[in-house]
Amino acid sequence: MKVLKFGGSSLATPDAVRRVLEVVAGLDGAAAVVVSAFGGVTDDLVAATEVASRHDGAYREILSQLEERHLAAAGDLAGEEAGKLRRVLAARFQELGDLLHGVFLLRECSLRTRDSVLSYGERLSAEIAAAAMRAAGVAAATADARRLIVTDDGFGRAQVDLETSFAKIRGYLDEATATVVIPGFVGATPEGNTTTLGRGGSDYTAALVGAAVDAEAIELWTDVDGVMTADPRLVGEAFPQPEMSYAELMELSHFGAKVVYPPSIHPARSRGIPLVIKNTFHPTASGTRVVENASPGTHPIRGISSIHRVVLMSLEGDGMVGVPGIAMRLFGALARQQVSVILISQGSSEHSICFAVAPADADAARVAVEEEFLLERKAGIVDELVIEDGQSVVAAVGENMRRRPGIAGRLFSVLGAHGVNVRAVAQGSSERNVSLVIAQADEARALNAVHAGFFHPRRRRIAVALAGPGGVGAALLEQLRDAAESLAEEELEVRVVAVANSRRQLLDADGVELEDWRDVLAAAQAADHDRLLSFLGESRGEIPVFVDCTASEDVPGWYPELLRRGVAVVAANKLGFAGPMRAFAELRGAARRQRVPLLFEATVGAGLPVLRTLDDLRCTGHRVLAVDGVLSGTVNAVLDRLAPDRPFSQVVRWAYERGYTEPNPYEDLSGGDVLRKLAILARLCGRSLETEEIEVEPLLPPEPWSTMDLDAFWSALPEVDGAFARRWREAADAGAKLRYVASLSESGARVSLTAVGPEHPTHSVTGADNLIAFTTQHYRDAPLVVRGPGAGREVTAAGVFADILSAAARWEAWR
Repeated sequence: MKVLKFGGSSLATPDAVRRVLEVVAGLDGAAAVVVSAFGGVTDDLVAATEVASRHDGAYREILSQLEERHLAAAGDLAGEEAGKLRRVLAARFQELGDLLHGVFLLRECSLRTRDSVLSYGERLSAEIAAAAMRAAGVAAATADARRLIVTDDGFGRAQVDLETSFAKIRGYLDEATATVVIPGFVGATPEGNTTTLGRGGSDYTAALVGAAVDAEAIELWTDVDGVMTADPRLVGEAFPQPEMSYAELMELSHFGAKVVYPPSIHPARSRGIPLVIKNTFHPTASGTRVVENASPGTHPIRGISSIHRVVLMSLEGDGMVGVPGIAMRLFGALARQQVSVILISQGSSEHSICFAVAPADADAARVAVEEEFLLERKAGIVDELVIEDGQSVVAAVGENMRRRPGIAGRLFSVLGAHGVNVRAVAQGSSERNVSLVIAQADEARALNAVHAGFFHPRRRRIAVALAGPGGVGAALLEQLRDAAESLAEEELEVRVVAVANSRRQLLDADGVELEDWRDVLAAAQAADHDRLLSFLGESRGEIPVFVDCTASEDVPGWYPELLRRGVAVVAANKLGFAGPMRAFAELRGAARRQRVPLLFEATVGAGLPVLRTLDDLRCTGHRVLAVDGVLSGTVNAVLDRLAPDRPFSQVVRWAYERGYTEPNPYEDLSGGDVLRKLAILARLCGRSLETEEIEVEPLLPPEPWSTMDLDAFWSALPEVDGAFARRWREAADAGAKLRYVASLSESGARVSLTAVGPEHPTHSVTGADNLIAFTTQHYRDAPLVVRGPGAGREVTAAGVFADILSAAARWEAWR
């Protein structure tokens, strides 16, 4: 058996109903047909109820127009049955009129009465549809959904008793000898009181019927060619996806895609029944088939959806930091008021929680939160609830997003390029949905920008020259090789045309073979940086990007010439940006004048978007007042792992063996690495700061450690175990943790080994994570925090990879 559901747009006019008849007449085998109310009827019934509850007799005019519309449809579609059908409809409208007259007299409408009123839309359309089928030669009978769908008394959005309902549906359809037309949206309590299943509930009815009889398929017929990549009313280039998974459809439908009512997915999914979304007005279109394991498709996301209007609320306060149970109280209070939360976002500082709700729930949410935190607000440790109306949620959805780096970065990049500011972000661990809160006025612009960025990008060819194929550089080459196929799907071709170390260089305009580059490089020509620069400056219709993954003091000297030749520069090498302040300013000035990208995100925070965040703050008028954080994932991994049974020397060896440290671990433990990172941050904050002006407490002093070779270093390192054990014990006794903290403020810059308590933003940092907190005039009470992995070859390489793609995009846009 097939189950077909036809929505209101498919039944809006007699001509539309005739299209439905053509679809049903072409069926081969048994079928159940679920129908919505005629297009617009439910809205009219809602309006009539509201008008009547105000003791306004104008409801009668609405009712009269509805009756005239249905009687006219009956006369147009029912053929010889028209007279009989019109009498049946007139009797139904008499019942409906009596209900509304009662509402008029009482001047109020209970949820129970409202459900009874709204049920008439589907019940009336079912009668007409069944009669029209019989007139067209299709044997059809009308079923009363209230005798099949058993629910609780949650009027307005009743919960279905699945076991009882399935049994009733199976029993009824097993005895049916004709096509059965079932009103959607409608059910009844065991006592017989009419209920409704929520707006869009006809989809749910169809799914329940299909699941009950183990249908071959559940077809949802609407007015679009399937599940579109975006709302075609807002995005003209949207197109239907041929297939997707139940999970993807659930995400899209929850975040605004109106094709399917979200609760409809579970019954079909639980029985493994395909959902097929088809277009009544274009029945030959293949539509969208929804199954458990859909083919991956060719794009990184399956679709983009949006919720047109939400209210963003933020609960903030110093009294929330480190206090267990705040989130439980907040969301418990909202749940008690029946407020559904659309999106949640919380920073690791725990200073604030923001969440989005539907506008209709905003007042209830406000009251619930204010009452729950009344005492805290009086004490001044929790601020007044911040309420921002006029926001929208945009969600990018797709199974292909999972374990695929760069999706979120690309999403932010596209929006930023089109001037769309992101107010809040949420991403679940499933990684199939990234949801953003933006201004409602930006919704259409954001949807079009993201759709173009993900589904219709112009093919770009990028020529990469890598200097420094050591740990990070080698990891980058592996990532470029492994990502080639996925990049090609996005119309991007990244070819490595040069690989150079201090001794040799490999140049190949057709692209270096990344499977055996080590062997080829070992036999390549001697290093000649003039030849390399000339080679990169030759135009081949590609975007040239030079990548510096060296630790060389010389290679940054090439940057000005590269920029002059129009070659974008991406660097993980800090030395070119932490040298003399004058050289730093001249280099950035040259990039601006030449309009050539100069990106060095990986110099601070490995793959984290630290510099990009700082740049965005500065570009949007923020004045950075202070920067505090842990800037060395290596050092933090060491300090975090220290314990009475794990001495300092043992933990440093552990970090070295995992590739967290520099080839010489002293470079990390001297503080020089953090010093350079803090200098770069300070300069990007607008401070003309020389590295000599930063106060540094090294973990290991220059004498005698700086002159040791590696073997001597490992031999001598246990000598400091006792000192670090004492520092660790003192901190632990005080309820604190050891952190190597970099600080920048109005009074200066400092790097030091510090015992921090739970109130400090770096207290919660674990493992090789970095955490950077930016305090600005707008983020004064709650600093903007960037946190994540800050050490490791792969992580750093991923940051460089992201910079390559960003540089290419900027290069193309600027030129």
